Order: sequence, then structure tokens, then C-alpha cells
Amino acid sequence: MGCQHLEEIYELYLLGALAPDDRAKVEEHVERGCPNCLEHLREAALAVYFLCFTERPVRPRPQRKAQLLRRLRKK
Repeated sequence: MGCQHLEEIYELYLLGALAPDDRAKVEEHVERGCPNCLEHLREAALAVYFLCFTERPVRPRPQRKAQLLRRLRKK
């Protein structure tokens, strides 16, 4: 997996939202020490950290949650 493909998934990687095979590909690439990816990963970590603390958690309405889960299953 090249650097250009990682730019879209740094945050998902940090949140543990990637499939195991994609997560392994990211980890393999980062372990090579790519300075570009390491810097972007640090930036993504800060963004995820601050986003987690900006708002209090809100439970979605049951209909909205069911709709979202249906959409995720299609992918």
C-alpha cells in the first residue's frame, strides 16, 4: 500500500475502524519508517484526539442508526 492510499485512512486506522488486512498493510508501511506517513499519522492522531473531546457523545435515534448500519453493510 503506497503513501497516496494512506492519506484517506489515517484517522480510520487510529480509531481501529479498518479491516484487519488493511490495518496490517498500514502497519507494515509505517514500520518501514516513511517520514511522510509518520508525519501525517502524527497529525491525524492530534485531530482524532481533539475530536474525541470536543463534544459529548450523542446516541443516534434508532432509525438513523439502523439506516447507517444498512449503508455500511452494502459496502
